[in-house]
Amino acid sequence: MPTRHPIEFEVSPDTIERGLHWLTLRLKNVGDEPLTGLDVRLHSMDDYSIAIAGDGNYVEALPPGEEKEIPYRVSADLTGRVYAYVEGWRDDERFEWESPGIRITVGEAAAELVSVFALTAPYPSPGEQLRCEAIVRGLGPAGNLRLEFWAQEPRGPFEQLATLENLQVSEGDEASYTTEITP
Repeated sequence: MPTRHPIEFEVSPDTIERGLHWLTLRLKNVGDEPLTGLDVRLHSMDDYSIAIAGDGNYVEALPPGEEKEIPYRVSADLTGRVYAYVEGWRDDERFEWESPGIRITVGEAAAELVSVFALTAPYPSPGEQLRCEAIVRGLGPAGNLRLEFWAQEPRGPFEQLATLENLQVSEGDEASYTTEITP
């Protein structure tokens, strides 16, 4: 299991199908001090891809060397990342801990979005063109992929701004695609 002191952590399973499922967060105290009064939460880095149900769980104590498994109900549509957040006490001091993002594969994705970057000024005036670059990584045999650019104005609906069709990305390769949009 990966470690970010003082907690060793793991989320399993790391591959699920679309729909409602259970993920298990496993935490182990690898430090020298007991952790008490813990509020343990699992968060999604993108609720559109994976949504976590509920607010969190309470763990009264996690002594050194002990492990705790906590189940979380999730609704999964796309591959995404989750992270664990723990807040409580270590000895008599307030304690906060956060894991790095943990990838959860949903179904068999052909590709994943690595990054999106504004090549022009990132905050254009209304009606001004914005040039964007998206880097896509192939995860399996893929062809005829579609890349969509969406935006949401404050308090407004999501609006599709551009679509790139018939993209080809080989497994393990990364490809860069650019488009101009007018928000």
